[in-house]
Amino acid sequence: MIKLEANAGRAIKSFLAEKGCQQPIRIQLQSSGCCDPSLCLEADQIRVSDLVQEVDELMFVISPETYQLVGEVTISYRDEPGRKGFLITSLKPVSEWEGFGVSIIKF
Repeated sequence: MIKLEANAGRAIKSFLAEKGCQQPIRIQLQSSGCCDPSLCLEADQIRVSDLVQEVDELMFVISPETYQLVGEVTISYRDEPGRKGFLITSLKPVSEWEGFGVSIIKF
């Protein structure tokens, strides 16, 4: 359901520790206004209907509806000039721009 690339787990743990957060990470769709939706990460609570998966000692949640729409999700981490953050891609891309931008974890 959810795959973490090499440095992503460590980067997520570091980011959450900086914020003092121990909540699960929700994978969800967000609207950016004028463009197609994109996947994002948000610290959140587990909801009754959520699909839950632990990967690399991190708890991830995703709604069944989102999972049905996007399929397996891969999270990687980029730390390049002008491009620092999490790259979230899915088996069934929701946008032609998927994988282009990076994001942080919302609270």
